[in-house]
Amino acid sequence: MLCERHATSKLEKFEDLAKMRTLGFRGEALCSISYVSHLTVTTMRQGDGHATRTVFRDSKIEEGPKACAGLVGTTVHVEDLFYNMPIRRKALKSSSEELSKVLEVVGRYAIFHEGVGITLKRQGNQRPDLCTGQKDTTLEKIRMVFGSQVGSNLLPFESCPQDSSNGSTPS
Repeated sequence: MLCERHATSKLEKFEDLAKMRTLGFRGEALCSISYVSHLTVTTMRQGDGHATRTVFRDSKIEEGPKACAGLVGTTVHVEDLFYNMPIRRKALKSSSEELSKVLEVVGRYAIFHEGVGITLKRQGNQRPDLCTGQKDTTLEKIRMVFGSQVGSNLLPFESCPQDSSNGSTPS
């Protein structure tokens, strides 16, 4: 089902849709990426003896799924983005501008999803541009994404739920 349009392995019945708590790419986005890049997905569930790797080219499985070494979780490896769309590839801004946009989006995902670790690095680089751990606190993730100076200048606060009937806060 991976990288197929209109497909998901997460739902068994319609009511499950309201209970979704995963960060997944959702089928459509991952499917779209598989059309315009060289995509490799490696995944392993807790308790599995090995990971599984599948390689996609032009939205079709080129290799796999096959057993491989891996860590618990899912790694999505995208190479040669827009390789088959020369006009779109040419329209990309500088690589540093594009990286900045990607870091902004992925950084926000990292901050707002507890229990999820995210590593993002450019091809050929050993050092990640962004790396958050599953056990990092929200404040630690903010410091990693926006820098320690921003993280040091934040003030804690609490919010009170509003009474939706009149917009006032409960006493």
